[in-house]
Amino acid sequence: MKTLDRMKDWAVEMRTCREVGRILQTYLDGELDPGRVVKVTAHLEHCRRCGMEADTYERIKESLARVAQQGLIRPEDQLSIERLRRFADNLRA
Repeated sequence: MKTLDRMKDWAVEMRTCREVGRILQTYLDGELDPGRVVKVTAHLEHCRRCGMEADTYERIKESLARVAQQGLIRPEDQLSIERLRRFADNLRA
């Protein structure tokens, strides 16, 4: 019985992770409705995987913003920036 309960808990958690993954960028951009913000915040506090994903997104956004603000985007940096964007897109998928 305990194994079945753990499998059910795992299935619920995976469904929640997928749901959070679909709206994570909207959440991080501050464009999510307050009710969902509470749910996503609670999930990120308890789910290490999703929390790490959110942290990675935040670091990428901060890095890109810093580079853009400094106006230091050199041609050779464009490739790195594009790789970061693809990485972020893959995380979302």
